[in-house]
Amino acid sequence: MDRKRVIALGLMAMAACGRGKGQQLPPAQGEGAPPLPALPNLAGKSGEPTAVTATEGRTTGTTFPRAEAQLGPNSSGLIARINVAEGDRVRRGQVVFKLDDRDAALRVQQARAALEAARVNLRAVQTEYDRTKPMFDEKAVNRMQWDQLVARLDGAKVGVQQAEVALSMADKALSDATVRSPIDGVVTAKMKNEGEMATTMPPTVILVVQDQSVLELRLRLPEHALGQIKIGDVVTARFDALGTTRQARVTRINQAVDARTRTVEVVADIPNPDRSLKSGLLAAVQLNEEGGRDGGAAARQP
Repeated sequence: MDRKRVIALGLMAMAACGRGKGQQLPPAQGEGAPPLPALPNLAGKSGEPTAVTATEGRTTGTTFPRAEAQLGPNSSGLIARINVAEGDRVRRGQVVFKLDDRDAALRVQQARAALEAARVNLRAVQTEYDRTKPMFDEKAVNRMQWDQLVARLDGAKVGVQQAEVALSMADKALSDATVRSPIDGVVTAKMKNEGEMATTMPPTVILVVQDQSVLELRLRLPEHALGQIKIGDVVTARFDALGTTRQARVTRINQAVDARTRTVEVVADIPNPDRSLKSGLLAAVQLNEEGGRDGGAAARQP
């Protein structure tokens, strides 16, 4: 027991000696505190944003499809068939998927039967009207009976109109089960499979179709560059991922400057008839000198 106590006292003494000889840490703040590390300067000269690199006239941009359609159902139901896969090219008006339309087809048959019944009733009332009118003219039918017959004829005509509207609604519900592509393009995403439920609220996206025949190259320039670029100018875009370079013609300059970054968005079109470029690619962009007029011919070539 005494030996354990002696060992414990010795360890405590050694620890106390170590604290006395060790170096003390400087305070975290205040007098004697080390200086804070310098933050990197993310802005260029005169506070310019980093949209343009240190080399004048160079920036980066990203490609976007000229048009994109996120296709969903026009009515809720089960997906019966999807006619396309990712990567397939589609034409405008092509059927891309269908919902289960058996219930809608039965409603069309029901509406057609109701319309035929309404027409039969109208013909019967019209015949009675035609037979009664000469008798009413000869005072052989009293006014009350005649007014009732006229009201029945008007009701029969309205009944036919209502049946025609109901049939049109049923036809629309049946056609809504078939979804067609609104644009020419390529299927870039397939979000659902056959047999799954698709709803309109919340909307279900089943397919994404993009028109990539012409890509939009979007880049940001500092506000002082507004005097150096205009619509119709040509820029050079280098895609390191593909090892290719293309010419792009400026088609749109945003009318608003971002007050936070002091930059403006510029959009240039890149012809892409062979679909070798993809949307979402990063491009190193060189603003051509003197408005880029010399590159106009190259920009029109695929």
